[in-house]
Amino acid sequence: MSDENRILESAYALHVSEHFRRASEELLHAYQRNKEASRHHEAGAFKAALHHVKMSKHHAFNAHEHLKDALLISEKMGQMDVPVGVRGGLSSGSAIQ
Repeated sequence: MSDENRILESAYALHVSEHFRRASEELLHAYQRNKEASRHHEAGAFKAALHHVKMSKHHAFNAHEHLKDALLISEKMGQMDVPVGVRGGLSSGSAIQ
């Protein structure tokens, strides 16, 4: 592997880890908003509960987008390492379980 490829792979890895970090933050916010929605719903404050549910949905969507981006980058990184003749599909040992 050339030095250029190692530098590129390192940059991709940092970028992917940033997407994972942001996704986890968004999921935490979604969870917190969902808990608030439940509390408001139980108290009969349905308008407040609706607001928190909408915010939870927004955070969950953002997390989904970060995970999609991380997956896309990871797939591109995987294609860089694989020889040209093997790029057509996954080997039996690399499938996600």
